[in-house]
Amino acid sequence: MPRLSSQSGFSLIEMIVSLALFSVVATISVGALLVLIASNQQLQTEQSIMTNLSFALDSMTREIRTGTNYYCSSRNNAASGPQNRRIFEDGRTLDSDVVGDCADGRNPAGAQYHGIAFVEGGQSITGAVDTKIVYFYDADPDGDASTADGSLFRRVSGEDAQAIVSSGIEISDAQFYVTSSERLEDGDDFQPLVTIYVEAKDPTDPTGKIYKIQTTVTQRILDL
Repeated sequence: MPRLSSQSGFSLIEMIVSLALFSVVATISVGALLVLIASNQQLQTEQSIMTNLSFALDSMTREIRTGTNYYCSSRNNAASGPQNRRIFEDGRTLDSDVVGDCADGRNPAGAQYHGIAFVEGGQSITGAVDTKIVYFYDADPDGDASTADGSLFRRVSGEDAQAIVSSGIEISDAQFYVTSSERLEDGDDFQPLVTIYVEAKDPTDPTGKIYKIQTTVTQRILDL
């Protein structure tokens, strides 16, 4: 009589334990993968913002360094003073001789506009010569006071302003500190100095993380 062969398999308990272990491992693995994806997206966003800010700051400092006749100003819409108003208004021609410091940055605090105008030295990105150029911060470019979506702008005398940062970046603050803008012949024996400080954030980031960048430049041409 032939012998019957016995067959063995997994018991129900073994199957339940195996499925439980697999579920735990799969959950941990998927969670780790999601964390890595989120971290990668965050890093890409941070890199994009910092690259954008660095490019904007490099563009500003390159032109400011070779410029002359620095004029720094802040204002709200109701501020007085023709030169104070003109440097922020599209299409307005600027006085190339006026100079002015703003050692305390954006003052009055909370002013919608703040920036620096200067006479181009002819070695900029555009190659303009003896033209007044303005870099400024507009805290409310869309005119909607209920939203905070500031941006940085560049404007050439007589033309309209153009944004120099991506539309996906919100500039939450920008400060231009200018000292010793007067010439040596007017009694100022110090070389003009400009410090630019910018804060930015991703408007879609619920954490509201702030990215900061700062640089200081001095006028390359002797302030005679």
